[in-house]
Amino acid sequence: MRGSAKIIFNTAGGIAVVVASFYTTLKVMDYFDAAPAQVSYPSSIKIEEATYGANCPSGVKLGNATQYSAKACDGHARCNILISVQEIGDPAPGCGKDFSVRLKCNEQAPARRVYIKGEANGSTVRVDCDKAE
Repeated sequence: MRGSAKIIFNTAGGIAVVVASFYTTLKVMDYFDAAPAQVSYPSSIKIEEATYGANCPSGVKLGNATQYSAKACDGHARCNILISVQEIGDPAPGCGKDFSVRLKCNEQAPARRVYIKGEANGSTVRVDCDKAE
């Protein structure tokens, strides 16, 4: 009887290991097959429009710094936008250019606005959605 009990015990143990492995494998597969969870950050910046040199009389195109500013800020809780004529370009040579940016934090209205009087080149705009402005 001792030998048959050992066989039954070993067989039951083997079946338990196979079942547990199968269950674990299914859970791992479910984890990797599931759609990625949406990560919720405390705050997220979305640049709507940024313009460098709107104060100049030469008819500067509004939004000429939007892509540059969005690259620095979109999706972050806080960011710094370095106003750099080398990066943005010079939309109005000979004019001291201002800088304005309109943004939202977590897509909430109203939009925030930050403004730097001309000449803004070399200035830094600091945006922090976790702090009320």
